[in-house]
Amino acid sequence: MRWPGRSLSLRVRVAVAAALAAAIVVALLAGLTSIVLANNDDAQLDRRLDSIVDASMFPEQLQDPSRVLTTGRSRTTGQVVFQRGFQLPPLPPGTDTVTVNGRDYRVRTVLVDQSGGILVSIGIRADSILLSRARIPLYVLIVCLAVMVAAGLGWILAGPAIRPLLRLTEQTRRLGTRSDQMEPVHGAREAEDLSEAMAQMLRRLADAQAATTNSLQAAQDFAANAAHELRTPLTAMRADLDTLRIHDLPADERAEVVADLSRAQRRVEATITALGQLASGQLARAEDREPIDVAEMLDRVARENMRSGSVDIIVEADEPGTVWGWPAGLRLAVDNLVRNAITHGAATRIVLTARRREPQLSITVDDNGRGLPAEEHRKVLGRFARGSTATPGGSGLGLALVAQQAALHGGDIELSDGPLGGLRAILTVSTSPEPAGNGMSNGISQHP
Repeated sequence: MRWPGRSLSLRVRVAVAAALAAAIVVALLAGLTSIVLANNDDAQLDRRLDSIVDASMFPEQLQDPSRVLTTGRSRTTGQVVFQRGFQLPPLPPGTDTVTVNGRDYRVRTVLVDQSGGILVSIGIRADSILLSRARIPLYVLIVCLAVMVAAGLGWILAGPAIRPLLRLTEQTRRLGTRSDQMEPVHGAREAEDLSEAMAQMLRRLADAQAATTNSLQAAQDFAANAAHELRTPLTAMRADLDTLRIHDLPADERAEVVADLSRAQRRVEATITALGQLASGQLARAEDREPIDVAEMLDRVARENMRSGSVDIIVEADEPGTVWGWPAGLRLAVDNLVRNAITHGAATRIVLTARRREPQLSITVDDNGRGLPAEEHRKVLGRFARGSTATPGGSGLGLALVAQQAALHGGDIELSDGPLGGLRAILTVSTSPEPAGNGMSNGISQHP
């Protein structure tokens, strides 16, 4: 149902529905009542006629000629012998309904045994009982009044019923202008369900927007960092290539230039790899988290890093159990700490310790290397920050990756002087199965 340009409001629809329902109910009740009462009309009129006929069969005893008509006719000639009130038409013995002077009369005709026989017709007005066809307009008026009252009540009662929908409409209009949150609506189950569905939709849209924004930011960071950090090694590689192309160098000088090229290539490769890992960390999603067996992860890191044979790694895991997180990311963090100790600390002995103290689990990496000055313990956790004791060729992103994964897993990374004479790195992660609050927002990782 539509008016030109706009649909009818819910309030009008409720009022119209209430009016139609009332009209149908009243019409059905009136129709059924009319049928029942109409079926009883003839029986009631006949009983009254019987009482009148039984009370007096003589014309002079009949009263109220305006309502009771009496006409006597000769059975043989049909002539009127006597009458009271208006004259009834000739009728055979029995009961009939006739119209006299514009009114309906119920007439009983009986044979009176006198000389020659007289047919006496006695009639009473058909509207002398409660229900009458003449009252049908009144019934129609009553139905119309009932419909109007029902429509008015429907309009009034629909106001409180649709108020939650009006509040929901107003909140929807304010989205994106005054507020981006959908407040819960109460008062009607349908409105509450619709409010919850819209709130969930807004949350999904916000998550999708945050994911898109984070992806764009990660791509921009990757491009900017790559352009900044790769400029120097690429320039050096171009200079070395030009030297090899232009000059006919002696074998020893040529070998030195080639070695420099190889170091620059490794630096470029390490930088690109680390930047890719940072970008992957920024795009981590909460739904990708899974249980991680900490002891098994530490054993795997130790085995892989001892393959070179230059370092001894000991794992001391006091039943750390499992934590929820990204297996590749957490393993990358621990592996970077171990490789940092081997490559830049020149460690020959490393101890990996795991201790669980709710609501956190700590992974400690102790080494016997050359360590790091105390004033550099926080600085080296930034991107492209290198310690004074670091060997050439690194990307400066290894510990930044550790800091990022610590934040994603609801923890932190702390560097200090270790008991073995080298560096101690303590990586803490949350043991809660819920996504970490710091570093995560709506399941999307933020910048560390």
